[in-house]
Amino acid sequence: MADNFDLFKTAPRDVTNYFNAKKSRPSFDWRDIAPEEHAFSWTVAKSAGFDILDDIRSAMQDAISNQTSFEHFRSQLTPLLQKKGWWGKRFGTDPVDSVTKLVQLGSPRRLRTIYWANIHTAYAAGQWAKTQRTKRFLPFLVYLLSVSRERRLEHEDWVGIVLPVDHPFWDTHYPPNGWGCKCRIRQISEREARRLGWSENQAAPIVVERVWRNKRTGQVTKVPEGIDPGWETNPGKLRASNVSEFLQGKVNHIPPSRQQVAISDIVNSPLMEAMAKGLMSGGVALPVAQVSDSVKSAFQSKTRLVKLSDHSVNHILAEHVSRNLTTDDFRDAISVLNKPSAVIRRGNAAVVVGVVSGTWWRTVIKSANNGLEWWMVSFHRKSENDVRSFIRAAIKKNNIIE
Repeated sequence: MADNFDLFKTAPRDVTNYFNAKKSRPSFDWRDIAPEEHAFSWTVAKSAGFDILDDIRSAMQDAISNQTSFEHFRSQLTPLLQKKGWWGKRFGTDPVDSVTKLVQLGSPRRLRTIYWANIHTAYAAGQWAKTQRTKRFLPFLVYLLSVSRERRLEHEDWVGIVLPVDHPFWDTHYPPNGWGCKCRIRQISEREARRLGWSENQAAPIVVERVWRNKRTGQVTKVPEGIDPGWETNPGKLRASNVSEFLQGKVNHIPPSRQQVAISDIVNSPLMEAMAKGLMSGGVALPVAQVSDSVKSAFQSKTRLVKLSDHSVNHILAEHVSRNLTTDDFRDAISVLNKPSAVIRRGNAAVVVGVVSGTWWRTVIKSANNGLEWWMVSFHRKSENDVRSFIRAAIKKNNIIE
């Protein structure tokens, strides 16, 4: 599996951000979750009823972030899964029809499938994010020959197709296009695209679709010939729609399970970088976090969404003018809102303290407009001793929320 290391060289931050933002969701069968939802959900078939989803996710996170081999991934997980009983064949009750069935749980082959699928889809999403950033200079994609020994005839027919980055063809044919697919994409200039035969009058590729019925859900969809059901999506493009939906003002209205993922995508997008550098103006505000239910209840607020305005950013930059704040400083200060060590109430403000990579942060958010809004207004680095003293004082005053 050494060839997987090449997958991480292109856009490591984009690759890890895609996987880390997924929400865990147990399932009994891979068909229980729609293809587009796989861009937002982390699941393992036959995980329902077993306390193993977070264990596999943690090992997968390590593999993607630290570029570890399948052998390491397998040796790390196997003893733990065996100890928890998620190994071999066992009888399990299918939640769809309540029928007891003999199912395959953990095995070396299943772990290899999990490893392969998640690394390649994370890479594809990361590569797509990079493609979007550079399409001004490299506006075309070319479909490349698979490096597999055994190649699918349909996929070979796509080799050499040259189309603009935003052509609809890449909505469904951006690899991987099936289990084990090792087809690739290369981003190229217009000059090279023309040299390879592209022209404005070129006809779009003919996409033949077949009807596929999901026997689990009853849903009937159309899948392009040559693409395995469940792989007919562009994971990076689906995730990019999070930012698009924000720009259209829809983030408040998307389902709660996706809202947190959308916020994470926005915080890790170039929008956040532009905001942190003070390059946005005119009353722009980004959704950056969600308060917990206990904080929402304590302030009797009507929303969990926390926003950061360009006005607050300018104030923060002025406060830290001698420290040269980076985008990562903003992201770290925001991240403590998601995993706080403590939340202390001060009037209509919540002071949130937490540690990120060994550094303690104190981030302040304020409830406004009669509980309809939350705003992030400031943050500072703090020593651990200062934080401990601050928390002890808050406990004495009974100002601790969580």
